Amino acid sequence: MNRNIKVFLFLFFASFARSQDSTPKVFYLFKSDLNYQKTLNNLKTSYNKTKDKKLIDSIAELSFTHKDWENSIKFLQMSLKIKPNSEYFFLLGAASGYRSLEVSIFSSTKYIKIMKRAFQEAVNLEPKNILFLIAQVDVLVSIPTIFGGSIDEAKRYIYRIKELDPIEGLVAEGLFYEKTNDVLEASETYNKLFHSLLSNFNSCSDSFLDYLNKSRRNLAYDIGRIASDYQLDPEWGICALSFYGERHVLRDSIPLPWVYYHIAKLEKMKGNTARMKIFISKLKSYENDYPSISSLINGLI
Repeated sequence: MNRNIKVFLFLFFASFARSQDSTPKVFYLFKSDLNYQKTLNNLKTSYNKTKDKKLIDSIAELSFTHKDWENSIKFLQMSLKIKPNSEYFFLLGAASGYRSLEVSIFSSTKYIKIMKRAFQEAVNLEPKNILFLIAQVDVLVSIPTIFGGSIDEAKRYIYRIKELDPIEGLVAEGLFYEKTNDVLEASETYNKLFHSLLSNFNSCSDSFLDYLNKSRRNLAYDIGRIASDYQLDPEWGICALSFYGERHVLRDSIPLPWVYYHIAKLEKMKGNTARMKIFISKLKSYENDYPSISSLINGLI
């Protein structure tokens, strides 16, 4: 393998460890889900008979929901060849990125290339979509310049996000500083974020919850995780995480136990031991699925 590619892959995967955010990507045992496998096979059989474009989309979305990245990538690419659209380019980028984390470093190159092109196409088609813009910031910061990464370009995207939504802009800027290992700037940015929240909403008010409901899905988790990791206002964090957890679905990329973990941390900050123990007990049911949970629990008690 080309030495530059080896360097790229090392830096790409190392970038995930630099951030204070230790949230893993959720996984799903789709191969053992018999209902999913039956539905998938029925859809594929129907497509082979009819060649109906709607069936391609159904397979792409079903497999994405069940974290079956190979099938999702294949059918998203098929759909996009027939009719490009921004949502499917974004899903293709996400599926490819997730798949790159499942395979060996040396097998991941092709998925990373697909991911970068797909996210760029999504932004080209929908340049004001905050979800797409934040994904671009993440990619541009994570990969080195010889493979298309660019700190300056990431900053321009952050500026664009701030113009569209100042709160999302501060989240994106803070995540940028976390990725670049600038803990002080990240902390200062997140303090500004919570001052902005206080200036615009009352804690856990209907207007705040309505804002979360209209925003990108992971914003609620981001606010809660930031409150937990940077020891900021626990009321805001618990509110945001509770909102996210109550609406958690199979398609989400954040594992539910990490929602419980951060709520437990925030309850500990408040001195509410009883509430903390409730969420620790919820965490324990996931120890077999996520071995690192045991160390998280030990850090709380």
